[in-house]
Amino acid sequence: MTTLKSIFSKNLSVLTLALAIAANCANAQIPNDSIVADFNEFVRLLEETHPDPYSNYGGRPFFRKAAMETRFGLAMDSVTTADELANRIREFLAPLQDGHTGVRSQQGPDHKFLAPIMFEAINDGIIISRLPDEYKDYIGSRLLAIENVPVKEVCDGLAKHYTAENEIGKMLLVCYRGMQPVTLRKVIPSVGDEYITYQVETPKGKRTDLKLPLMPVEQARQWYAAQQHTVTKANFPDKDLTYDFVGKGKNTMYLKLQSIMARDCFEYMQSNGWNYQEQLQRMYNARGEEMPADPKQAIAQIPSFSEEFEKMLQLMKQNRSKNLIIDLRGNDGGFTPITLPTLYQMWGDRYIKEMGGFETEFYTMISPLLAKKYNASLEDINRESPVPILYGDYQYSNKRQEVPEVTEQYRNRVISQMMSSVKDKLMAQNGQPVYTPEHVYVLTDPGTFSAAFHYAFYLSKMGATIVGVTCSQAPNTYMEMTPFELPRTGLKGSISNSLQLFLPVDDPRAHDFTPDLMPTYEDYKRYNFDDNTIPMYLMDVIDGKR
Repeated sequence: MTTLKSIFSKNLSVLTLALAIAANCANAQIPNDSIVADFNEFVRLLEETHPDPYSNYGGRPFFRKAAMETRFGLAMDSVTTADELANRIREFLAPLQDGHTGVRSQQGPDHKFLAPIMFEAINDGIIISRLPDEYKDYIGSRLLAIENVPVKEVCDGLAKHYTAENEIGKMLLVCYRGMQPVTLRKVIPSVGDEYITYQVETPKGKRTDLKLPLMPVEQARQWYAAQQHTVTKANFPDKDLTYDFVGKGKNTMYLKLQSIMARDCFEYMQSNGWNYQEQLQRMYNARGEEMPADPKQAIAQIPSFSEEFEKMLQLMKQNRSKNLIIDLRGNDGGFTPITLPTLYQMWGDRYIKEMGGFETEFYTMISPLLAKKYNASLEDINRESPVPILYGDYQYSNKRQEVPEVTEQYRNRVISQMMSSVKDKLMAQNGQPVYTPEHVYVLTDPGTFSAAFHYAFYLSKMGATIVGVTCSQAPNTYMEMTPFELPRTGLKGSISNSLQLFLPVDDPRAHDFTPDLMPTYEDYKRYNFDDNTIPMYLMDVIDGKR
């Protein structure tokens, strides 16, 4: 059996050289006055672009106080690296509770060692999802504390340094960072250099300490990448925009979406002169494919969401399938507009009529950074406005009333504005659905975010059943990503440009959008803590076994 000690002893010279090269790049010295100036520039862009940077700090005076304290800290500590500036910006932004506003480090965190452990946030806590073979009996254990600091304190402590929009988002911080000694020391100073000790409760109910020796970071990352936990080997589609029948017969169709990106949005960006190359490259990287040098060819090779969805519905129609499962677990978003044609494909004029009653509101700040994002000027924006719009104004998308009757003219106008590569097929539906499944189920987890959350929410408004774990995206929050780059350090990031209100402010789900069906810890135990516990749980619900 391979032990942790034997793993540690391999490739250390290669690792040391790699770390030294990375450290030299990450620690390039920048004059402190340039660091401070870039922070000031970031604050200016934030105030100019964000729809409300003040309220979550307690108001503008407290926002400015936090900014001043960060600026003074940068100067007094003589910060001279871009990555440390990124760390300070992240801490400054934590009270904003905005998952769409942030900055990316240039070289990533300075982790030399990590604990070989992975976590999963479920509805009733955090469980261990991955461990080396010699500790496999601890998989599924509840995490109670780290170095005797209760999990709740660790969650709240990390949320003072990193962004979380709700309680499940705080738990996700532990899942992402609970194996990082450098990060954990921000809230648990006693974390050592050789081990991290986790207090756990095993699936058999025994409370114990799990003491894990740390692993060199590159070896740890290789270990993480190789990990899977599919005890039952359930056969569900697992690649982006793939679908197939699951279960017995052809009664249930399963669609997997790893992102809300497809040919439809890239064609739209290209036709409007937007900068899409970086997003296109990231999509090809995620698909594990080499991107063609010709942008048109690169876009053409990506499937169209609308087109594939229509093919899937036709297949369901041929087989009179009753159930559609849309898996949005781990989907961190993309372009919400490409999801809307699929609602029309499933419900036809019913969707067009009812979408006015969704009662979603957006308040978009008009700023120079937003205009740059859309490759537009203030004059371009004003061409669509009956009254002059100034920078600092808002565009409002207010609650709308349901449409009493869908006329052909109104339908065609709605379809003409949809982000789809196959608008001709949408028009040809003439208000009729391609196929309407009897039941639509949507799988979510804490990683369901941004446009993926939007899709889940809109599907729920049309009657779909949400199954799984609460999303880390809050329904009432800030939205959209407006990119920026700081001039002296080259740090890149994004700032939200919209405030969204999806539910009344006093609605208990305004911040934590809990699913309709929520597997418990006992359910996870029943399915051996398999990666596919949520869909297996749902299949048993469909089959009447639960």
